[in-house]
Amino acid sequence: MTVIPMNIVYLCANPGLDLDNMLGPKIHIQAILRGLKTKHVNPILIAVQKSDSVQNYAEFETVILPHRYLRGFVHRLIPPIGIIDSLRVCWTILKLNRTKKFALIHERYTGLSWGGLWAAKLLRKPYLLEMVGPGIEEKAIQLTPLKPFKRWLAILHQKIVIANSYHLILNSNLIAKFIFQQRGWKLPHYSVILNGASIPEPLLDDEKQFIRRQYDAEKRILLLYSGSLYRWYGVLELIKAFQLVLKIHPETKFLIIGQGNAQNELAQTIRRNRLEDSILLMEIQPHRQLQKIIQAADYCLVYYPGEPSYFGSSTKCIEYMAAGKPVIATPHMSEIIDDGKTGFLAKSADIRDYSAKINSIIQQPELARVVGENARRKIENHHLWQHYIAKLVHIYHQVIEY
Repeated sequence: MTVIPMNIVYLCANPGLDLDNMLGPKIHIQAILRGLKTKHVNPILIAVQKSDSVQNYAEFETVILPHRYLRGFVHRLIPPIGIIDSLRVCWTILKLNRTKKFALIHERYTGLSWGGLWAAKLLRKPYLLEMVGPGIEEKAIQLTPLKPFKRWLAILHQKIVIANSYHLILNSNLIAKFIFQQRGWKLPHYSVILNGASIPEPLLDDEKQFIRRQYDAEKRILLLYSGSLYRWYGVLELIKAFQLVLKIHPETKFLIIGQGNAQNELAQTIRRNRLEDSILLMEIQPHRQLQKIIQAADYCLVYYPGEPSYFGSSTKCIEYMAAGKPVIATPHMSEIIDDGKTGFLAKSADIRDYSAKINSIIQQPELARVVGENARRKIENHHLWQHYIAKLVHIYHQVIEY
């Protein structure tokens, strides 16, 4: 019997989200869109982007809306909702609905834009909001805190959008706790779904040695950090922590893969401290190649400065675990890592604590191997993309039948 796919809007209305260059969101979004298709759900990706196109999304039905905004006083007064973007998103959804007959609208990220919610209200369709962080408080961490009035206005907008959601999807219990306790809001129906991963194809020994030879790490301990290289992710602190590791384990090699606004500063720091032999900075790699590099590494690092009271489940952390790698992380990954069993958590993000944890684990290779295997089994049993998609589709059917 032929099953007719259910059409939905999968909306990314945050123009700051780069679907091409932010590797974690890119992996996440593409895995979800592919997974939904296997469950007879046809997602139409609508994205507001600073550019007018995206790459590597040809397999999906996609509508890209180049970011536009009202200049002058109006933009300064009420920037959070993106008036022009919201109107264009709403109109695009209404126009597509004539032929697509959408069952629901699923929007992800900030909870500040209105286009998806307006369209859902006009079409009388369920509106689902997915948040990977509180959105507003993160501005301070990203070194661009909102001024008091704009912050108050953004929080008001977000409160209204959340209150009008049929269902809220969060990728961490910490986010639910933060919004509920710190802000004191009454949350709508919500679910927590930690990010997913796929178990990569095993890497042959010859291929592993070839990769390590490329990075001059055949007989060295190879540490890996991959992800967006932004200042607020503390990547410069990682260099300082690694320098402390080198004092104990001078044979260690550190591979950093990614791009972001700290990239040039990282390169300068490496040169200034004459660390070229110990640290290799590389551009973003295709996902399949990155999975091979992960398997060729000895230890994978996840670092975030400070100890915020909220944080999502990191895609890269779960991918490291899926590859059977021992992960050494700062405390923000406590929701996915059980310290000493499925990964390792430093006491804090202080570079002395973090480097001490790395040094300790390097000295316990057998424990690291066992923990890596435990991590792979945990992901295989609970956090594959198929688990994520099954939970997501279950939510879709719940809100449609509500």
